[in-house]
Amino acid sequence: FFLRGRRAQETAIARHFAEQLELKASHLTQHVAELSGGNQQKVVLGKWLATDPRVIILDEPTKGIDIGSKAAVHRFISQLVARGLSVILVSSELPEVLGMADRIVVMHHGRVQREFTRADATPESVVAAASGLATGNVPSAEAA
Repeated sequence: FFLRGRRAQETAIARHFAEQLELKASHLTQHVAELSGGNQQKVVLGKWLATDPRVIILDEPTKGIDIGSKAAVHRFISQLVARGLSVILVSSELPEVLGMADRIVVMHHGRVQREFTRADATPESVVAAASGLATGNVPSAEAA
């Protein structure tokens, strides 16, 4: 009985995240390897979210997926933030960063180069910081 109850609970959780993430699969028990790259990304995201985290780190969550799947992932991330979840988004796609982030931290050669608020970030300033051409409001190690 315990296993049956747990399986039903797991199925309900899987169904919930499949709907929330707009997962395209023929059925919930379909093997992940049979899904498109975008849907595989959604499965990984759903599995992590099923643990009910307070903070989640997403490293290139939309890399290599189609436009429709990107939009679904972006909508879902926005919903998570609206519910109070903290999301650390690592992305090399500048439009994604500028459109999704409240705060942008730019790294260059493994070090924090500059930090921006959404209002202060422009494509030019972020690219300059990522290229090492601009330093900003991050104190140097010597000053600390």
